[in-house]
Parts: sequence; C-alpha cells; structure tokens
Amino acid sequence: MQHEDNFSITGTISMSFRGRIEEAYQRSGNTLGWRFLYSPPETLARASVAFIGLNPGGSVEEDIHGRYAMERGSAYSHESWAGCAPSQHPLQKQVLSLFAKLEIEPEEVLAGNLVPFRSRDWKSLKSRKQSVQFGKELWTEALQTSQPPLIVTMGALTTKILSEMLDIRHLEKHPTGWGKVSAFRGEFEGGRLVGLPHLSRFSIMTRPQSSFYTDRVLT
Repeated sequence: MQHEDNFSITGTISMSFRGRIEEAYQRSGNTLGWRFLYSPPETLARASVAFIGLNPGGSVEEDIHGRYAMERGSAYSHESWAGCAPSQHPLQKQVLSLFAKLEIEPEEVLAGNLVPFRSRDWKSLKSRKQSVQFGKELWTEALQTSQPPLIVTMGALTTKILSEMLDIRHLEKHPTGWGKVSAFRGEFEGGRLVGLPHLSRFSIMTRPQSSFYTDRVLT
C-alpha cells in the first residue's frame, strides 16, 4: 500500500511539474534546454537526503540524458559527462564521494538544480530573477512533499536562496580545509541544511586535507 501511495503521489507531482517547467522555460527566453531531477521521480515522494545545485551547465542538451528525471539510477553514477566514462567526471566523483560519506545510495537522493534551465554560466541565464522565483516555488513544493531531514546545497548562491526558503535565520560558518573557502550549516523545522562550495571548483570531498572538516559539517 505504501509503495502504491508513493507511486500515486509521484505521478501526480510529475504531471504537474513537467508542464509547469516547460511553460516557464518557454517564457524565460532560454534556449539550451532544461533539466529538473538527477534522480528517479520516486525520490519526490520521500527522501532522507536532498542535494541541490544552482542550474544545469553546458551548452548542449544531451538526448540520452534524462530531462525531467532519471528512469533509473542517478545521473551522478550512471551518465557519461564531457566524454568521461560513467561516474568518472570530476564533479560526479565529488558528489558520489559526498553520498558515500552520507552512507546513502545515489539513486535514493532527491537530486536536482534549483533553476532547471540550462545556461553556459550563471551570468548568461536569461530572466534570472523570474527563473529563481520559479525554482523557489518548484522546490518549495518538492521539499514539502519529500520532507528530507537533510538538505545539502552546492554553491554560495544556492545556499543563500535555500536558507531563505527554509527560513533559516542563522547559518554557522565552517572551515573546509581549503584556505578561506567555507561550508555552512543551519537548522530548519524538521531538519538541517548543509551548504557546500561548488564541488566542480573545490574538490573537498576527495581531498585528504579536507576530510576532517567535511565529516564534521555533515554529521
């Protein structure tokens, strides 16, 4: 019965989200495609961990990659990025190391980006203000449904936006063992937020000098 209930919830959410994302994408003026979840849609029904980045990067929408969600597995473990073997892109290695530290299978993490519209970089994203507002509305619903007790964000802007969404009034600053680069931690009703620097630039998850610090902020 629980499995059937989750399937029903996921199906209803998916039908709503797909159409709304496509409509918002068309209004935004962006032209490089969109991508919502890096995990199966079932993670929307219930997840113990959420992992949220800012928006999909790159200049090409790969037909073989999931657009709305993964049919199975995680994009971080199953997909080939930038000519690398599956799971071997530097960012994939960092994220998979994070999931390993959290002792959770990649496909069980509710993973995606705050803004689903792809851009070469954040500055080139069109209609940024409206796109962020749309992403906030989308993820407010997603997180209220899945209710993960741990939310991990990647990048300073993502952490700032999510902390506002979750009404976190105080973020503790934590060292990462990488110079002045910091991580953050805050409590919200029903869980906690951990904000990490962007793992494509700061490979703290596999860096021995950062291991003590990442373990500390994640636990």
